[in-house]
Amino acid sequence: MLQVLTFVALLLQLTSAHFSIIYPYWRGDSFATQWERPCGGVNQSQSDGNRTLWPIDGGAIVVKGSHPWEITYVNIGFGDSNTTNFNISLVPPFNLTGNGTYCFTKVNLPSSLGIKEGQNASLQVIQVGDLGSSLYNCADITFSKNATLPSGLCTNSTGVGGHALEASSTCPANASSTKSSSATSIGPENLYPYIAVFVAGVLVLAANSL
Repeated sequence: MLQVLTFVALLLQLTSAHFSIIYPYWRGDSFATQWERPCGGVNQSQSDGNRTLWPIDGGAIVVKGSHPWEITYVNIGFGDSNTTNFNISLVPPFNLTGNGTYCFTKVNLPSSLGIKEGQNASLQVIQVGDLGSSLYNCADITFSKNATLPSGLCTNSTGVGGHALEASSTCPANASSTKSSSATSIGPENLYPYIAVFVAGVLVLAANSL
């Protein structure tokens, strides 16, 4: 019986493992292992071509999801290879809604980090969907004053949007909340994202402290 439950749990994880980082370019296809922290089971390539030049003061991040909503976090870790300590949060809990591509137009970096030209780091994106599983992907970057965003990448798919679930000075510039002029009923389906963000927050903190 335990083996059956384990197999079912694995199937649920596989069916929920549907998100990718479009920009900066992710480490690689992690479809089968996205629940493995910290980077979806994909180690950093030793090739210099696996790193994307990214602005010293922060830049765009483009992700593609496949669920009605995903609670999304963005963290950063510093180092030249296989960073595992992503203890600096750049995007607090952010509810992405809709199936498709979303662009954080400007993810700011705290000036206190003292980023230098040519410094290497890795961005960690975590998403928690309706099944409650935490999914991970990473993108490796090199900070550069000459970094430019490829034309046409920073776009949102039709019907895709989102809003921050808590106030923060590091919230990306295009993080906005859409409000309806009519009253919204408070049913279980309205509470799922907030329950998920609480559970996900506890899991992420526990994982990063190990």
